Amino acid sequence: MTKIAEQKFQAPLLVVVMGVSGTGKTTLASKIADYFNLRFLDADSLHSDAAIKQMSQGIALTNEQRLPWIERICDQLSELAAHQQSCVLAYSGLKQQHRHLIFSSYPNSVGILLNADQAIIAQRLQTRRNHFMSPQLLSSQIASMEPFADEPNLLKLDLSETLENLLLQSVNFINLQHIAEH
Repeated sequence: MTKIAEQKFQAPLLVVVMGVSGTGKTTLASKIADYFNLRFLDADSLHSDAAIKQMSQGIALTNEQRLPWIERICDQLSELAAHQQSCVLAYSGLKQQHRHLIFSSYPNSVGILLNADQAIIAQRLQTRRNHFMSPQLLSSQIASMEPFADEPNLLKLDLSETLENLLLQSVNFINLQHIAEH
């Protein structure tokens, strides 16, 4: 898929690519950012050292421990939105309340949720290198993922598709939201 010149949107746009660890949200989010020539932000880069250490030991974060992380993400997003910069965020999106805070950071936002069978995700986690998230936390993340009920502008994708097809579907979805200027 050919990269396009910097995409202009009517207002700054936030694209949030979500899913449990191992779904490929960072990979897809960075591809979307490259395609539209937008800022890319990986929410994992905003975890504290203590949180990273805890998760690498296979211990899930509590909601209280996640809150400062969510605040750092929202602060970063609010600053980008204030500067009229669109952004693609790779973010797990486990909790509805946290998703609401993230999405409300921008005047326009869309979400992309990556889904797959737990066995497929577990296999992907086993082969992943250089990431702090312990494969032992997959069940905990899946159990913590709250339903997507009222989220508008949400595209659900199945990981059985190729990365190129996931990117194509994502780009089409973003363009169909009538957010982009023509």
